[in-house]
Amino acid sequence: MYEEEKPKKNNKIVAKKPKKRFIMEEKHLGKKENTQTEHIIETTEIEEKIDEENASDPNLEKKETFTVEEKENQINEEKKKSKKFIGIKTDWIAVLIKLGIFLLVAFFIIFIITKIRNAFSGDNFTKNMEKMKEVAYIYYKVDSHRPTLVDEEVTMSLQAMEDATLIKELKDEKKNICNKDYSYVSLVKTGDETYDLNVYLSCGGKSERGIYEVTYKDERPQEEQPEETEPAPQPSETQPTSPKITLYELTRVLSTSYDYTCPSGYILAGRSCVKLNQTIVKDATPIYQITPEKNVSAVFKKSNAEYIYADPILVENQDNYVCPKGYELVGKKCVLTKDANVKTQTTYTCPNGGTPQGTKCLFTTYSTYNDTEPYCKQGTLVNGDECYVTKDPSVKCINGTKDSSRNACYTTYTASKKLSDWLFDGKVTYSASRVLNDTDTVMYEIDEELENGSIRYRKYIRKYVKVCDGDDVLTGSICKHYDKAYEEKYCSGEYDLNSDKSACYTYVDASYRNIKGPTCPQGYTKKGSGNNITCYKYENAVKQEAKDYYCSGKYDLTADNKCVYSIDATIKNEENYTCPDGYTSRGTGKNTVCYKKATTDSYYYCTNPDATLSGNRCIIPEKTEFKGYRCPNGFTLTGTKCVDDNATERIDATKSQSVASETQTIWSRTSNVKGWNWTGRTKEV
Repeated sequence: MYEEEKPKKNNKIVAKKPKKRFIMEEKHLGKKENTQTEHIIETTEIEEKIDEENASDPNLEKKETFTVEEKENQINEEKKKSKKFIGIKTDWIAVLIKLGIFLLVAFFIIFIITKIRNAFSGDNFTKNMEKMKEVAYIYYKVDSHRPTLVDEEVTMSLQAMEDATLIKELKDEKKNICNKDYSYVSLVKTGDETYDLNVYLSCGGKSERGIYEVTYKDERPQEEQPEETEPAPQPSETQPTSPKITLYELTRVLSTSYDYTCPSGYILAGRSCVKLNQTIVKDATPIYQITPEKNVSAVFKKSNAEYIYADPILVENQDNYVCPKGYELVGKKCVLTKDANVKTQTTYTCPNGGTPQGTKCLFTTYSTYNDTEPYCKQGTLVNGDECYVTKDPSVKCINGTKDSSRNACYTTYTASKKLSDWLFDGKVTYSASRVLNDTDTVMYEIDEELENGSIRYRKYIRKYVKVCDGDDVLTGSICKHYDKAYEEKYCSGEYDLNSDKSACYTYVDASYRNIKGPTCPQGYTKKGSGNNITCYKYENAVKQEAKDYYCSGKYDLTADNKCVYSIDATIKNEENYTCPDGYTSRGTGKNTVCYKKATTDSYYYCTNPDATLSGNRCIIPEKTEFKGYRCPNGFTLTGTKCVDDNATERIDATKSQSVASETQTIWSRTSNVKGWNWTGRTKEV
């Protein structure tokens, strides 16, 4: 970039002002050989210099002789190199200068921003004082909020200002909440329209008072205004006579000054007495967490097959009946049992009338002839000429988080872990001498005894899985509990919420369309033409399925829909083991195992130990938990008490009159003015 653009600019400068270019090169390159600066010398000067060099050199015969053209070419080459080098140097210096200027500007901007930010984030205490003053000044603009008599005072604490939403909670620079009981504003009437506005603020052990003189014009109704009225001008001949007005002479006593005193141990602060470094002890506020009653779905436990084992019974020298593999010994019979085959017969019925047509019900009726008929562009036609239009209600969450995809509200909790049902994990083979013990997570069931003496087992395992209560939705390791109680449905615009809160509805007038011929009722389709027009519609028929159980071959069907086949058992007169009633034997001799397969009943249960099962719902009672105690700001919790060792006690100072009173007299349109007394004298004007 620098090698291509800058040299062009330098060439123009050299062409116009060669001396300036020469000075620039000498400044950047310093003292060089004459061959680096001679590019501004004319051709005649070059010839003279060559002659001088040839004449002054005694060894000229040993050197090469240069012509003017060769010397010019050599100088031009050096000139190009000089231009290239000078251009690059000049550009780097310019870049460094620009970079320095940029850094200075950036530092200046950061410095200014820091100063402004420090200025705006300065004394938050002073800002709070100004805020209380502004709010109080606006509040006391209302006549009824101000005192009516001279030296009368009205007071409002910071807590009262917050309760009336006049001001938000105040904090100092260290985020300490300002004392709401000790901090206050008050207004003292000092004259007809002059008042003293007092502001006292206490935050984090620091307090400050400000007294400001303010002026309010009295804007009470005219009948309450004491005023002097000049006598009305006498009516002239050209003016109509005005009715006379009766004025009443009123007086009041004004106190010009008061003294304020405090009891021993207190310090006078304006019109209040304060005592510093006091210890205040009050009961701490207990904190409770109330968990409302919940009605959640119970967990359904499906019926499950399990094996029950019993010790075999030794039978000596008795007839021992044995059965082939796969058969079960029942008395002296060997019984083979399997599930019956099932045939499902499906039929369709029309309980609401109509003619069955496959999976549909056909309804037909006669068409009617109308000039016009109402119809709904949106919604359902009701009452003959109205359209009942519905839409889904909007939902806002009064508890939990809103799921926009489901238009519902939910809360979350961490999923619990439990063991899954038994899962088949393949077959394993071990020697008969190996003892396999079942655990909570692994179980073995003999599948086949091999000829080599080993036994093949069916291995079942259980794994820990994450589960949620009831129908709650598992997402990773978090459970989402959706509850209608968390949400509040509402409708906007002209829509109203129906009684079961399932939809928003409104009624609009139906539209009408012209009918050129016979028409069918709503929902029917017209068929035919001329006098053979009929109306028809199809509705889904009710599907009914009937199951027929049957057995094939030599099997007989039992009442419990099982297929059984029995043969006589084989008698073996030898020492044998048998199993208790209801158990199936496996193996022979000392290897006899007695077992039976039992199916547990399905049931509902609650995972929460405090819940009560009610049908398929779990009622979790309301629970109140004590969480601890809480103290106001500035207090330290000690056991069940709140202690403030650096509190400021504030009481009203004792007021006493110090200067003699004076009497003020005015004339008023009424004799009853608050704070004034009628002397009994009147006059008419």
